[in-house]
Amino acid sequence: MNVEIGSDTTVAAGVWYDSRSGLLCTEIAGIVRGVPFDKIPDADFESASPVVHFSLANDGAVVVCRHRDGSDTWLPVDLWLPGGFTP
Repeated sequence: MNVEIGSDTTVAAGVWYDSRSGLLCTEIAGIVRGVPFDKIPDADFESASPVVHFSLANDGAVVVCRHRDGSDTWLPVDLWLPGGFTP
């Protein structure tokens, strides 16, 4: 069976950090995918302060990383699509 996740289904239902694997995970269209959090370039973050919380915004189209200093980094959910993240 083939599974296709495309732009019409690019809405996350959940986001979490798995400390055992180091993956930042999302569930999109019932499929769980993770990207290695430590491989996301530092330049993509709004702050050097540690991330203390993850949530979704824009109806699940964006993952929000809340930093200890109160700033937010927004990552597009299409980062979790196949081919969307290349460390």
